[in-house]
Amino acid sequence: MENGDVVLAERSCLQKYQFSHGDVVLFKCPSDHRELFVKRLIALPGEWMQLPGTPDIIKIPEGHCWVEGDNAACSWDSRSFGPIPLGLIKRRVTHVIWPPSKIGRVDTKMPENRISPL
Repeated sequence: MENGDVVLAERSCLQKYQFSHGDVVLFKCPSDHRELFVKRLIALPGEWMQLPGTPDIIKIPEGHCWVEGDNAACSWDSRSFGPIPLGLIKRRVTHVIWPPSKIGRVDTKMPENRISPL
């Protein structure tokens, strides 16, 4: 997804924070709650994950998650601001409805070898 895309997003996932790896979520920016971001959910509370581009492995704190943009080269995400509180997530994006060339369901996809079984 890119700036200017129009999406459908549901919020029933918020009832019990029912998220899955690879979900695309809409959340309030941790440093400016007036801004909304759309990023992919990479790690969930209590999971160990490898930081991108490093050998470092961190544990995601309870009540937090790790989010990343699909375009790593120019995405401001958890690689910049760290894990985000689950309370900042407002919706899960399910479909792109504009522009017409992108209409369709949003794929749930996950980068390989990021979650560690530690």
